Amino acid sequence: MGGPRLRGVSRRSALSAVSALAVPTLSGHVPSIELGRPYVSAGRSLAGLTGMVGAYVITSTAKGAYGDRPQVLRALKEIGATWIRSRIHTGNTGQVTWINQIGASGIKVNALIDTPDGRDTPEQLVAVVASSLRSAILSIEGPNEWNLQGGSNWVPELVAHQTRLWNAAKSNAVTRAIPIVGPSLAFNEGFAELGNRSAIMDWGNIHLYPNGFVPSTKMDKALPGERIVCGSKPIIVTETGWHNASNSHTTQYYTPEDVAGLYAPRLLLEYFIRDVSRVAFYELIDEPGARNPAEANFGLVRADFSRKPVFTSLANLHTILTRSYRTSGAAGRRVQFTFRRATSDLRSALVDRGDGRLLLFLWRSEASVYDPKTRTRLTPTPAPVSVDWGGVMHRISRFEPARSANALETQLTAVSKLTLGAELQILEIAPA
Repeated sequence: MGGPRLRGVSRRSALSAVSALAVPTLSGHVPSIELGRPYVSAGRSLAGLTGMVGAYVITSTAKGAYGDRPQVLRALKEIGATWIRSRIHTGNTGQVTWINQIGASGIKVNALIDTPDGRDTPEQLVAVVASSLRSAILSIEGPNEWNLQGGSNWVPELVAHQTRLWNAAKSNAVTRAIPIVGPSLAFNEGFAELGNRSAIMDWGNIHLYPNGFVPSTKMDKALPGERIVCGSKPIIVTETGWHNASNSHTTQYYTPEDVAGLYAPRLLLEYFIRDVSRVAFYELIDEPGARNPAEANFGLVRADFSRKPVFTSLANLHTILTRSYRTSGAAGRRVQFTFRRATSDLRSALVDRGDGRLLLFLWRSEASVYDPKTRTRLTPTPAPVSVDWGGVMHRISRFEPARSANALETQLTAVSKLTLGAELQILEIAPA
């Protein structure tokens, strides 16, 4: 059991080896495992994974693609979104009606408030939530990227505005229990300047774009950075994603649609093993009228609602996670497994579906198919992985959400062998 150490196959205890679940430190570091060491676990709850997916949605207009509200709601349901991020306004009765409709469908809203130079004050927006939106609201979020938009006094301005939000929400009996999300910072800068503001937020908040690189790029820098601001409070991601504008040549690098589709499931799992509970993709729909090509092409779907590969991957993943079976068993079934062969960048997470089946997610953190700086396609060397199920026969179905929502193969076996490239693969473990 003293073989080479592998990062990413997670467990609750480095001492007892009773679980294969990630419990990162506050710095965001993911524990490592040992090749050849047996792990026994019932896995993490499926709800922790299915509750992650969100998207940025414009709810303030009835025009354009975002005004096609039945299509918006349908798209959100297809990817399994449980929440959206949307800027709220005063005096917009149509937005209030639409947000309440979204909330009634089971998708809650993280309400983004105006910036310090905006027309709507924190007190006014809290009043809107309290009077008209309470049942639809997941959380209320502080100002967006004020370190980029504000001037030299951005820190005191931001702190004052966030404090007003906090005081307004916590002094109102209707909104007191709503989590207050900290302000986002642009470019993962300004954490030290802003300092510890955990007293005026319930959840920390980061914006992090992989920018065409592997999904975990800069995660272990951004999460510890946000810890400076939020302390030990939970952290959520209110913006991430990829733009597909090939005619854009800024340092917000262009990412081909198929690359984003391959990386999207991995990105969710990278956050999952770091205990980040919510991730919002920016954004749901392309905006052709945006101020530059990149901003116009961040959508999971195009302006005509045709699905991009990133949308399809997320929809496939949702189907795999939530598919109903005619036969079911008890939740909490433990499984023993040992990695006999793997690469040094292997990562993994084990999830309990709650029906007697478990899902073992496997991917490589450093496997890249694209260099965004040179716009060059890459082919990672295939990596064999072998999982020994402790001499017990299981019915193992293998899935790749970037390819299909259906199992690619099913075997009755005590040892699973597969080859990993840059994709996320899922082994569904069912009793024999």
